[in-house]
Amino acid sequence: MNTELDSRPLADLEQDAIARVEEEFARRARGVKPWTPSEYVDRIEQVHIRYNHRRQWLRTHEQETAS
Repeated sequence: MNTELDSRPLADLEQDAIARVEEEFARRARGVKPWTPSEYVDRIEQVHIRYNHRRQWLRTHEQETAS
């Protein structure tokens, strides 16, 4: 991962990931097989889950290093 990205807040990175999903949704909407609304919501949910796991991992490791 790029160090410049590492220094950005996790919430900003999450918003960027959501924006990429929205761009892909728009791109596919113009194509042959667009995402259904449920596929779109699933992709957004996956982004939130991934970043929630990352937050949990950071909290866990923060506690380990503090010990």
